[in-house]
Amino acid sequence: MNEIPQPEAIVDLVEEAIRHPWPKNQAEKNALFKRLGWGQGKKSPASTNDARDIADHFHLEPRDGGPPIFATSRELDGLIESIHLQIRLDSALPDPQATQCFDAILRQLTNLHGEPTVPWHGQRGLRKMWHVNDIDIDITYNDSRSSLTIGIQDERSFAEVEAYARANSAE
Repeated sequence: MNEIPQPEAIVDLVEEAIRHPWPKNQAEKNALFKRLGWGQGKKSPASTNDARDIADHFHLEPRDGGPPIFATSRELDGLIESIHLQIRLDSALPDPQATQCFDAILRQLTNLHGEPTVPWHGQRGLRKMWHVNDIDIDITYNDSRSSLTIGIQDERSFAEVEAYARANSAE
């Protein structure tokens, strides 16, 4: 079985996540997760020292019957901050099919939302972003390892979280 999901299945998940405004409460978060086709996952502390920063881990089953997609949602103080889709793990061996998948996702998202921006230069791998309906779509591809991740987050929530983190970093 191919471990790389079909690009269309991935783009469908991204489009479903950005179709409505970003969740501002638990009911809206539950509605988003239901639309995306996953239930409650395994909650664990995120990779920070802040106990209010929680990560949920899921395996999404694409509608096309392809391989599952590992997903993580991050919450701070009960509000969802972001969703990350891990299409291929960073430890995976290089795979031309992963590069083709990345290229197809970029083409499809560019056709839907216009040319992406590149947040900064000089980083390892390729990174593209779109800003759609006040939501950021952030795709990172490491071509030397064929790892592919997609981050989806509310631009305002992310800015608030960053401001909160800066203000409370001295604690």
